[in-house]
Amino acid sequence: MIKNKKILKGLNNSQYEHPFDQKALLALQSTPGVDLVGNFIVKHAIEKIYTVQYTGSNLKVTSQNYPKIYEYLQYACQILDLPRVPELYIEWGYNINAFTVGSENPIIVLSSGLIDLCDDDEIMFVIGHECGHIKSNHMLYHMMAQALNICIDNIPGGNLVAAPLQYALYYWNRMSEFTADRAGLLSCQNMTAAIGAFMKMAGMPIKEFNKMNYQTFIQQAIDFKQLDYDAMSKVIKFISIADASHPWTVMRAAELLKWVGAGEYDRIINTYRALK
Repeated sequence: MIKNKKILKGLNNSQYEHPFDQKALLALQSTPGVDLVGNFIVKHAIEKIYTVQYTGSNLKVTSQNYPKIYEYLQYACQILDLPRVPELYIEWGYNINAFTVGSENPIIVLSSGLIDLCDDDEIMFVIGHECGHIKSNHMLYHMMAQALNICIDNIPGGNLVAAPLQYALYYWNRMSEFTADRAGLLSCQNMTAAIGAFMKMAGMPIKEFNKMNYQTFIQQAIDFKQLDYDAMSKVIKFISIADASHPWTVMRAAELLKWVGAGEYDRIINTYRALK
């Protein structure tokens, strides 16, 4: 149940941001062409286009029509100390998915499959993940990644700019997921729920939901992380996700487990217990 969670009043995104995210963002900001794409998005109202697309096609969640789902959103924002509650929409789809669009006025979109197939804390993990993107000001660069191909077609010399910028954007986009996963865990405050959400995203059949073996997935994540010690495995991993927007689900679980194992999650939670 989504109750009795620690409210992290005064939480700063720098307290939980992943160093890979911070390092990749610095590299992205110094990449030639990033200002050009940013200006293009602003000038051509790309955010407005995305907003019309998603608000005109999907179900808007409010406290009146879907109060329980709206409660998830409000509670996640309260926990993470996100002052402005973003709009929330549901789109049809039976994968477990969510995303956020918009920079000035971000909106969160959840798949209907996520609502049906995940329990309360798993949904809180995913919504907290999306709120983490907003809190860390990821959205302008996420929009750049989404709109890059449009920019290439419309900006003179766009193809010359595209290659290094595309790599930098996609790489940072993946690294930002590690930060957002930490925000998701701080929202649900339930590591089992976070692992359960990852397992369902990774392909857990519905018929197996009542006998999910969390420890085997955790061991898979640990084993996957250990492959980093082999140079060839690093190369294979890099090539496999070079153009992906998200890192592999197992990799995300491994990074989150590493953060928890280092005591950083407990340090944040216990800090706010002490301040209460």
